[in-house]
Amino acid sequence: MTSPTSKHLNSYLADPTGTLKLTDVRIGRVRIGEMIVTGREAAIHAQEIINDACERTRRALLGKNGTRHPEPLPVAAPARLLSIEIRDYLADRERMGLTRNTIEATARSLKMLLMACGDIPVSRVDHVHIYRLWELMRWAPPLLQSDPQYRNFTYEQAVAQGKALCVQPPAPATVEKHRRFLVTFFGRLDKAKAIVGSPMHFFPEAKKDLVIDPDKAERLFDEEDLRRIFAPNTFIPWAMKAPHRWWVPMIGLYTGARINEVAQLKLNDIVQEAGVWCIKIQKTVDADLSHRDRNRSRQSLKGKAAVRTLPIPQPLLDAGFLAFVEDIRACGHPRLFPHLSAGVRRDNGDTNARYSQGVLNQFSRYMKDLGFPKGVGFHAFRHTLATELHHMGVADEDIALVTGHSISKRVPVLHEAYFHKKPAQARTKQIAVLEKYRPDVALPVYQAGQFKAALSDPRRFYP
Repeated sequence: MTSPTSKHLNSYLADPTGTLKLTDVRIGRVRIGEMIVTGREAAIHAQEIINDACERTRRALLGKNGTRHPEPLPVAAPARLLSIEIRDYLADRERMGLTRNTIEATARSLKMLLMACGDIPVSRVDHVHIYRLWELMRWAPPLLQSDPQYRNFTYEQAVAQGKALCVQPPAPATVEKHRRFLVTFFGRLDKAKAIVGSPMHFFPEAKKDLVIDPDKAERLFDEEDLRRIFAPNTFIPWAMKAPHRWWVPMIGLYTGARINEVAQLKLNDIVQEAGVWCIKIQKTVDADLSHRDRNRSRQSLKGKAAVRTLPIPQPLLDAGFLAFVEDIRACGHPRLFPHLSAGVRRDNGDTNARYSQGVLNQFSRYMKDLGFPKGVGFHAFRHTLATELHHMGVADEDIALVTGHSISKRVPVLHEAYFHKKPAQARTKQIAVLEKYRPDVALPVYQAGQFKAALSDPRRFYP
């Protein structure tokens, strides 16, 4: 490379702002009349062009004595564009059977990466691009990827707009989720030898912030909170409007199950095993979707550890849960809560597999009307049960048998051993654990036929 050209390019790479114009670059027999460089990636590309010209000139000079030098073989296939790698990676995520929500969240992270880098060969993405990505995440305006007004925004425009709007920084958990998606994306490329190394090697998880916000709502219920939620004068009028309003909060209270696990229950998920009535948290084929190769169920689970069978706590049996099950059986609908919809995707008509959304919204409004702060909702039942059992000295492994948590490598092993090898032992442990949790709450008792009117109109049902 000629000295002036080298100097100009190196100087520009140190601060790649504006435009660099190189004219009349001569390297041996190669002449470049004009080269306009805008941005760091263009400067790197210019370096590669000039380096290649220098190498060809050097080899030509060495070959004048008659020695012939073969062209070096490529050490790897040319790197593909970032957009192509992202497209194929997301398609492979679908092949692997990841949930639509996970794939879409991954796509959002990678779309921001593409905005920060530009559509360059993936092998050129380095730590500097990741710094730019962090900056974009910090200042990204709300709805950057969905609002039509931002459709053609550049990286610089997005950051400037965010600063003009004084947007709040994303939560650390949000940034960490983006980081993990990127680690997986570049890790796959690294294993495939598509890149020399992952740029995410330089970006470990951020240190946990131990600062406590005294104004942040506690995500646990005390006895007074629970009595307020299930107070007959407020709960019964609200819950009488639909079966899911009546039973979903009660089941959540005594089992600690996730709201979607409860909302999506089918009639066949209520079983009697060895004389014990149980709720099976599982994912089964829907009859009207059975002809498909994939997406054959509107139910969804968080992970393998979530699959479990729970003995129905005695307070729920005393509250008439089995009478309600018989009413649903007489109704003829396959699900316990037929008024809840799983939702449908607008782009392809597939299920959203989120029966919980309707009851979550309704319960959140109920909690707000009771005076509970924002952020305290159904999931607090789960936190409360697990915390109370922990303080009672119940082993984490036994709590996980009830809640479906995957808290360590030991728990899935125990979970599998209990359920597939010693189901009776598992049931005994679960019953003992659930009997320890007896909050001071009086549940209203269900009367057979209570929701006869609501269950008599199939036009209001969802599959």
